[in-house]
Amino acid sequence: MKRLPIPQIYDRRPLAAGVVILWIAISPWVWGFTDSHSAVANHVSFVFGFGPLALLIANLRAAALVTLLGGVWLAIGPWMLGYAGDHAAWLNELVSGLLLIVLCSSAAGLPIPGRGGARLVRRRAAARRASGLSA
Repeated sequence: MKRLPIPQIYDRRPLAAGVVILWIAISPWVWGFTDSHSAVANHVSFVFGFGPLALLIANLRAAALVTLLGGVWLAIGPWMLGYAGDHAAWLNELVSGLLLIVLCSSAAGLPIPGRGGARLVRRRAAARRASGLSA
């Protein structure tokens, strides 16, 4: 019997963004803040609006940037829509929004503070040593 080859996944960021979007879709029912109609409406519209784009963040920089803006909206949405009094709702959206912001900024090639600085210093030092200059 012939086996089908399993395709390699080279970039896991769209998969991670898809998991975050799925979490956003089910989190009002998991955390129990479905009594807030604005929270549920925000989650449903967010999933339908940004869900397809989140799967394209590795291939389209524009999709990554738009989804990054969606992550910003998700992080500040509880205060803008008036349901920040529910601790589970605003904490969930803040963490989910920050995860999307980090994933999308990484996919768009934007610099992430505190990430890669040591690698850049080592690379510059290696280049200086190779060219014969002292550090």
